[in-house]
Amino acid sequence: MAEVRRLAQQPVQAILRDTAFRDIGDADYRQKVEGSSRPVIVVFYADRDEKSRNLATLARYLAADFSEKIGFHGYHASDATGVDKPTLARLTKAYGIKQIPATLFYDNDKGKMELEGTRYDVPSLTEYRTPSMLFFKAYYGVIHKYVTEHILD
Repeated sequence: MAEVRRLAQQPVQAILRDTAFRDIGDADYRQKVEGSSRPVIVVFYADRDEKSRNLATLARYLAADFSEKIGFHGYHASDATGVDKPTLARLTKAYGIKQIPATLFYDNDKGKMELEGTRYDVPSLTEYRTPSMLFFKAYYGVIHKYVTEHILD
């Protein structure tokens, strides 16, 4: 837990450095999400926001476990401790998120049976909760189980 707490004190970009996370932005978002042959997780974050740092720490560990089967991307929404209203309004309109941090899970069942009219550019889950460092292990276990049972079905 000491390493988890140490990581969570750093800016998000430092937490995600040297991991399976790749940057994603407006210009390449649809291509990277829709063009992926495997599930995709996108984390929207403000670099110095405490909740974003906690989420990035959790995501770092999940990426280490699932990087062979899931594409991980980070959307850098702000350098500050939060996101200004115009930026959040733009992100809400473009991606449907209501706050930062946010995590979007895209199932992308390409190669499996596809249902007519299924859109894989729409997230199968949007998550706004962030782990408290006090309950980090429990939260990690729940998310790990969810990804295994529902995203990697």
